Amino acid sequence: MFGRGTWAIVGLAKESLEAFRASLADRAIMAGHSQMAASAVTRQFSSDSLGINPFGAPRLDEEHPIGLEHQEALAQYAITELEAGSDYTLPAEVLDCAGYGFSEGQFRLDSTLPWYGLWAVSNEWKDVSDLASIKEQRSYASLERPYRFLQAIDKKSVDQETLGVTAAVRKQVPVLLDFNEGRVSIESSNKKVISAIVVRLQQLGAGIIPVAWTYRQPNWTAEIINRLYEGTQYQQDFVKRADEATRFKANEIEKLDDRELESIVANYFSMTQLESELWVGISGPAQVRLHDTSPPIGVKAPTTATTLLNMTNDAKALSGALTFQELVSFTGKDGGERTFRKDLLCVDVNDRINLTDVGAAMLRGFDVPAFRKDIQREIRKTRQVPSIQEFWRNWLHELSNAVRTIEAAFREVLDIDGNQEAGILPTKTPAPAETPEVVNA
Repeated sequence: MFGRGTWAIVGLAKESLEAFRASLADRAIMAGHSQMAASAVTRQFSSDSLGINPFGAPRLDEEHPIGLEHQEALAQYAITELEAGSDYTLPAEVLDCAGYGFSEGQFRLDSTLPWYGLWAVSNEWKDVSDLASIKEQRSYASLERPYRFLQAIDKKSVDQETLGVTAAVRKQVPVLLDFNEGRVSIESSNKKVISAIVVRLQQLGAGIIPVAWTYRQPNWTAEIINRLYEGTQYQQDFVKRADEATRFKANEIEKLDDRELESIVANYFSMTQLESELWVGISGPAQVRLHDTSPPIGVKAPTTATTLLNMTNDAKALSGALTFQELVSFTGKDGGERTFRKDLLCVDVNDRINLTDVGAAMLRGFDVPAFRKDIQREIRKTRQVPSIQEFWRNWLHELSNAVRTIEAAFREVLDIDGNQEAGILPTKTPAPAETPEVVNA
């Protein structure tokens, strides 16, 4: 978190807040859904599991481990407490353990807004050894030849004798719940992990609503990229830099005296100003199609994209990484007026913008570039370091603002008026005449 990553967004029923809060305050419920319990399940039953830790203690279960004598009881409780009418209870030693979060205060990010944060921890029982090397060792020692040179019957014998080393492989992702906006943000693109987190949140009382980026135009992601490209400024400068890139090595290209323009042509192949006065630059990774019937070509370098887009009259950009910028004015040391471009947010726009299988709208390649710099500047100014809660709260605030900025920009680019629904919306089945375009993963 706090840097470039991929986020899955699902809807959150605002009216489920009280049920969620009640679960957070219940020791028995939280113990059963904790990472402390999930890790016990994986070790005891050699199975995958998912548990949670508070946002401020990503490895709370390791800071306050329970005794080995209670591992089996906790694991058994975790798999049975979900069953309706189960009367299985935890020993007091486990229930009173500090290895799991159980109060609203450990998960709440703001005292006035219903914002919550947690770590979702995925535990997989996997073979962590290199089986190929074990087989090779056995082949050398027993049969005096490499494994690939063994007869089929000998390979089968070695395979049966080879046992790997299994262990719990742990991976955890941050999860942000905004009951005010009605959205959950999960930093993951793994369908299995997202689905498991959704189920766990539902078990804690949160109402989850499938959503998707939804617009009425067909192939709207490509349409956004093309409309932005058609409105680009500095077109001749992009073409000139692309031509230089075909004749010189990167370190041989002479930089422009205009530092702002140099930054534009060096990093983007399009830069367009919106009516909102924000600027949107397009860079790689991108896809370009030379003809309507030709397959897309993947490109990374902005100069390559410019070259391809100028090869044919039918050439179009199908996807790209968008960077939203604003022009900031300031007074220089000489008293003169200066401006610089501040990167507000980055996001990839392509046909993988939705994960329809899990009902999630995606923010791929998402970042708020100024987040770290702004906080460090504030620390130097105030000489105070924000709390972990403030870091998480500020990131949730910036993420929410970024989504609203993206939604508004897409509406503007696609000429969608204020009366039409568009953006991240609950997935539903409208009447045929009203069917919106949803881009599938």
